[in-house]
Amino acid sequence: MGKYLRRKIIIYLLTFFFAVTIDWVIPRFMPGDPIRTLLSRAAMRTEAMDLLYNYYNKVFSLDLPLWKQYVNFWFSLFKGDLGTSVYLFPSPVFEVIKRAVPYDILLLVPAILLSWIAGNKFGAFAARKKRLDNTILPIWYVITATPYMWLGILLAWVFG
Repeated sequence: MGKYLRRKIIIYLLTFFFAVTIDWVIPRFMPGDPIRTLLSRAAMRTEAMDLLYNYYNKVFSLDLPLWKQYVNFWFSLFKGDLGTSVYLFPSPVFEVIKRAVPYDILLLVPAILLSWIAGNKFGAFAARKKRLDNTILPIWYVITATPYMWLGILLAWVFG
């Protein structure tokens, strides 16, 4: 039991480490410059844009070496500081998430309840009819294995 638990904890810690690392790597190495995009929304002189660009580089710590940015990211994460939003500057990311959570809950709770009720009713109906169950089960396996974003696009295409 102890060996199993230790193995699971190590797997969870490694998964957390790699997920956070990927979360840090993607915005830094993807093409484009988020600060230039932020500044492109405002019409201003070149000198002012250069000053703001340097200011934002300091605010987001992009002027530091990559290894230092990575270490600072981990320290901030463990302190609970998710940073400043680039898109909604100068709002903290935590505040942006906090404003969005009630709407997410408002959408998710009815969807979960509806899917649970419909799934139980449909499952009971399919269980009574063996032929229907043998037909629907393989189709349902394909639907559940399909990533949700693809399924959403497919459903929008079919019903749109």
